[in-house]
Amino acid sequence: MKTIKTIKKYCILILLTFWAGAYTKAQSDLEIRKVFDEYGSRKGVVMVELKGKMLEDYDFTAFKSISISDIPEAGDFIRKCLAKDEIGAKKVKQVVSNGKATAIILQLAPKDESNRLILFNQSSSNPPKITLIYIESDETADDVLKLVLKKK
Repeated sequence: MKTIKTIKKYCILILLTFWAGAYTKAQSDLEIRKVFDEYGSRKGVVMVELKGKMLEDYDFTAFKSISISDIPEAGDFIRKCLAKDEIGAKKVKQVVSNGKATAIILQLAPKDESNRLILFNQSSSNPPKITLIYIESDETADDVLKLVLKKK
């Protein structure tokens, strides 16, 4: 009897490991993962990663965001990463101010039947405030944008 329980525990552990690995691979093919890795634990940075039941009300399968304050060089680093992720994107929208993109929306090609979006915004305040959001959803990109950008 102990053997069956032990086997069940190992099977569950393997499944959980596989599921967690699949989630962390969600953006592994994207350059923006470097932003989360590089800036995620710095002072003045807030990083949020949601998965599972927390996202059911929004029909998202993955959500990751980072807000960066008082690290001006982060904006240029993020724009370089986004330029690489833009290659192969289905749709790109940008707002440019003083020759620099201050807002970018990338609709990426679907992956594993999930639509993927990247949203970037850098305020013109001093010090600049930067927000980068990565979303995966079974909903259409337009529906996700309506939800994310709706005014309250």
